[in-house]
Formats: sequence, structure tokens, C-alpha cells
Amino acid sequence: MNFDVFNIALFTAQVFLIVFIRISSIFLTAPIIGSRNFPFIGKIGLAFIISLLLFPIIDKDIVLPKDILSFLIVILNQVIIGVLIGFTAYVIFIAIQLAGQIIDLQMGFGIVNVIDPLSNMQVSIIGQFQFILGILIFLVINGHHYLFKALTDSFFLIPLTSAGITNATVEKLIDIFYGMFVIAFKIAGPATVALLLTNVTLGFIARTIPQINVFIVGLPLNILVGIAAVFLSLPVIINMLNSLFNTMWDDIYFIIKSMRI
Repeated sequence: MNFDVFNIALFTAQVFLIVFIRISSIFLTAPIIGSRNFPFIGKIGLAFIISLLLFPIIDKDIVLPKDILSFLIVILNQVIIGVLIGFTAYVIFIAIQLAGQIIDLQMGFGIVNVIDPLSNMQVSIIGQFQFILGILIFLVINGHHYLFKALTDSFFLIPLTSAGITNATVEKLIDIFYGMFVIAFKIAGPATVALLLTNVTLGFIARTIPQINVFIVGLPLNILVGIAAVFLSLPVIINMLNSLFNTMWDDIYFIIKSMRI
């Protein structure tokens, strides 16, 4: 009798550990909650509370591996699931920062960087502005709620011991990585076109009126045009980000479903 109680307790502890690992892994790559400024103890505590809330409703009718190596592979798969869900959500924010760096390079702000408090990395000024804008939109549409909902649904879409990387997962990740650059160029498009036309105009002026020092005139003019183009294109960027976030959930659920083996 005592042996049966011990086996049940051990099985429950192992299942809870698997659930906890999958949930805590999302804190490694997810936007906002994956920030280095988010206290590590807070991440562990939040993951533990969510695990306690989800544990009673998760299907525990599974067969756990008997050997340590197989159990570690199961744990590794949980880490991969959580990391990929968070990374898929974070890709859009990487694209937003990349778009800002493209604009800053055209404006002449390529060497002017600030410290991003979320990642503790140096980013461009416009990139940081657009990144904060993306964070605000993400919070306004309750993106963090949908992110945890996707993580919760993953337990129903992928059994605890039936997860792994498939060809469909790899292909989707490649498409997402490629789409990151497409998104960046779309966001940077209006400002880049405006700056290109400005530089072409300055080129014509330099050829027709050599007395004007185009370098002295062009540097502040590029900054003015770039900032104006960014602010005038804000409504378009906001609508684009709303559409991208809606598409992001489809990508997350596709990756989750593709990892069921």
C-alpha cells in the first residue's frame, strides 16, 4: 500500500515537473515577460502558480519513460515548445527594431544608439521608439493573455510525452525568419522612400547649384524628413502591427500543432 502511494506521488511529481518546465520555458524568449528586468524569482513564481492552476485540468493519462535519458528528452521537448512559442511572438518585435535601424541608417543616426531596458542591448533611436510602440499595442490588444492562452492550449494539442521537432516545424520557422525581414522592410518602407527621394533631390541640387554645400544641408534635412515620415506613417504602422499580431497567433498555433508526434 505504501509502495503504491509512493508510486502515485512520484508520478504526480514527474508530471508536474514536465508541466512546470514547459510553462517556465516561455519566459526565456517571450516579449515583455522574457525581459531581463523581469525578476528571475518572479518568473519562477509566476510559472509555478500557472502550473498549479493548469495541473488539475491537464490530461495525465500518459506513460512516462522509465529511464533517465528518455525522461530528459521529454523535458527537453517541453523546453523547445515553450521557447518556440515565445520566440514566434518575439519575432515581430525583432522586425520592428530592425526596421528602426534601417530608418536610422538612412537618416544618419546609424551610430547613435540607446540601451534597451528590456534586453540590455544597444538599439537605434527610431528602433527603440517603434519597439515601445509595438509593446504598447501588444498590451492594448491583451497579447500577453493570448500568449498564455496559446501555452495553455498547447497542453491539449500536444500530449506531454508526444512532442518533438518535425519537418513542418522547421519549415514554418524558416518562413517566420524570412518573414521577419519582409516585415522590417514594410515598416521601414515609407520613411525609406521619403529619405531616398530627399537624397535624389539633393543630388540634383548639387549638380545644378554647386555653390550649395549639400553635406551641410543634407544632414539636418534627412533627420527632419525621416522623423516627419515616421510620425506621418504611424497610422499605417499601427494598422500593420495589429494585422501582424493577428497573424502571429496563427503561426504560434501552427507550430504547436506541428510538434505533435
